[in-house]
Amino acid sequence: MENLPPVYRIRAKAPNSRKNFGSVSSRKRGESNFLRAFERAYFAQVGGGIVANEFAQPQLGVADLVWIDWSQGDHDEEFTAVSLEKILKRRTLISFEAKLKNWQQALQQAYRYRYFSDKAIVVMPFENANPALKHIEVFDELKVGLWTFEKSSNRIRKHYTPTRVRALSKDARQKAIAKISTQINLSKLSE
Repeated sequence: MENLPPVYRIRAKAPNSRKNFGSVSSRKRGESNFLRAFERAYFAQVGGGIVANEFAQPQLGVADLVWIDWSQGDHDEEFTAVSLEKILKRRTLISFEAKLKNWQQALQQAYRYRYFSDKAIVVMPFENANPALKHIEVFDELKVGLWTFEKSSNRIRKHYTPTRVRALSKDARQKAIAKISTQINLSKLSE
């Protein structure tokens, strides 16, 4: 377990939906670049974890990023698929939706992720977040977090993060955990 990488990335990537809109839209990488910069800053703060980009759950949407905390040395036991899934069930599953401007759409998408995620967080550039911040009570009411990120300084501001929340559907959460656990290479975890 000591050699567990700080970030263990799994392949759960949904098909690239940007290609559905033609070549002009598929070239726009602003949101993707913003998300990658946010990821680097977030991972630097939280340390070890399991991450999946574009994590698709049927009827619930495609989260830009799904994160499960994982600390080195947490478990000294030998891993099996069953033991790993049990461990992951006890962890907090967080979904992120990144949007450059449209906070209403981001909130709608993130709320759907609450069915399979313990926490859902909308991440926006700080300079574009004023309209969302004016409606922070809506985020609180729906128990969806609102964070902002400044690429120039790598600063993450957590304006609202829901506490004492769990996934709205135990079944949907279990399916998400099972999907994640099947993508993990057990031999790499036990190195």
